[in-house]
Amino acid sequence: MIVEDVLYGSFEVEEILAALILSDEVQRLKDIHMAGPAYLINPVWNETRYEHSVGVMLLIRRLGGSLEEQIAGLLHDVSHTAYSHVIDLALANEADDYHEKIKFQLIEKSALPLILNDYGFDYQQILSHDEQWSLLEQDAPLVCCDRIDYTLREVQRYFSVPLEEIQQFLNAINIIEKQIILNSSEWAIWFIDQYRKVVIDFFYDPLNICSYEWMAQAIRIGLRNQEVTLDDLLMTDSAFLKKLKASNSAEIQQLLNKMDHPPKYIVCSIEDNYTIYQKKKRRFVDPLVEVAGKVAPVSAISQIAKTKIDKILDDSEKGIFLKVD
Repeated sequence: MIVEDVLYGSFEVEEILAALILSDEVQRLKDIHMAGPAYLINPVWNETRYEHSVGVMLLIRRLGGSLEEQIAGLLHDVSHTAYSHVIDLALANEADDYHEKIKFQLIEKSALPLILNDYGFDYQQILSHDEQWSLLEQDAPLVCCDRIDYTLREVQRYFSVPLEEIQQFLNAINIIEKQIILNSSEWAIWFIDQYRKVVIDFFYDPLNICSYEWMAQAIRIGLRNQEVTLDDLLMTDSAFLKKLKASNSAEIQQLLNKMDHPPKYIVCSIEDNYTIYQKKKRRFVDPLVEVAGKVAPVSAISQIAKTKIDKILDDSEKGIFLKVD
């Protein structure tokens, strides 16, 4: 099977990866949007968990990761619910990890263990703890294939960062003791700038914020009225939206109708008469770099990097206040 990706190119993958990619569980991710319900307001924001999951797999492959780690990368987001992290807002789950809490239970009920077993792989060993895979997952603020992929994918699509520039960044990555290390402070700072575009400029875009607020409210009402269940969120985005649209709740219908047209809004301060306030999970990166044979976080060797990181943290802490008509 040939897998092609806009960021990483074309790869012929092993039969086990092909079987997993074609599984219902991974194919479902083609209709799970990375930006949740934001595409309902702005159709351009249409990146899917499928694109990201395949991308993470290919990036791990490009960086020399084992077949087992590529499998873990491909399946790391398989338990994301409809509209991705909107469930975390609906349930006031500040850790943004609902999908991680249900992941292993979902996998055990799926066809994935059987597929893996048919090819001689132990699903429990590979999928129980993503933290064992150092290329796939690292605690923030270190970079990993998960963070790198969604950052590069979104800045290329939504902020028109040239593919040539992205390739130059990828070529600046070295693997030292199974960790991702950049070969210069300049590329580390470049990545901090790209990450800011995603976690501040994009995540806090007012249209993105509105879509999350209204869909989260609709889900809360649906759960309260017992018109939807948490298991329904394991549908695709389209199937879950169809179920919400069938609701008898006038409140839900009003919320869904708001997303048919871009709203009028004003970004305001806490003192103003705001209608929506959101503060996302704090996200920042401090990439490791190798300088003169020594490895250190870029913030320890560059004041520019430290200032940029501090600004991201400050903006994240403030959140956003909106007055929406």
